[in-house]
Amino acid sequence: MTTKDRIKNWLKRVSQPDGLMEREDIVFLMVQARHLIENHPDISKYKAIEFYSDWIVHTQLDRPSEIRLSVFRDITKSLSTHWTQSSGEVPLEVSRAIGLSNLRAELVALFEENQLPVEIFTIYDNWVNVVSFLTYFLANKPLNFPDEKKIQHKGFKETIKDILNMEKPANFWIKNLSIVGDKEVFVCFEIGGDKNTTKFLMPLLIEKD
Repeated sequence: MTTKDRIKNWLKRVSQPDGLMEREDIVFLMVQARHLIENHPDISKYKAIEFYSDWIVHTQLDRPSEIRLSVFRDITKSLSTHWTQSSGEVPLEVSRAIGLSNLRAELVALFEENQLPVEIFTIYDNWVNVVSFLTYFLANKPLNFPDEKKIQHKGFKETIKDILNMEKPANFWIKNLSIVGDKEVFVCFEIGGDKNTTKFLMPLLIEKD
């Protein structure tokens, strides 16, 4: 049985009136999506799928990747921009940095490319359900900011330097980031600096488009 056949059978099962998707199904979905992209001639098209499938199966992520570093970079940029003001934009910008919209777009593209139904992602209520199960398995699995001294990849070293040297209103860096909560899901991250460490807790927002 091929990966596509497994996904087709699974979609047929969960789409039945008595075949509601359960939490464990999200692990199956992400593993099968990962199998599809590993056989793809251009896996770089699916960086968000690769990132989230890594995140769901590991207890923490320490090694850098382009997407992980972009998460830290974009949150650092948002905090720097809104440092002196209380802005409702920060939770939205942090949620965007986590990349759920990118994951959704890549899953739709991957399924369409393989002639698989996409309603599980394109219908908003279905997508909210997918995200709720995904975050259950991501909860308390931190993304840790990498140690620049241990990085050999030139591009990653440059990105880390850019983050650390970014113009900021105060000297800070993001030490780690986690998804926390169950019914209500939050992004929790700690920032370190010259004087102390501060923890932020913000709701994880799911955009419709």
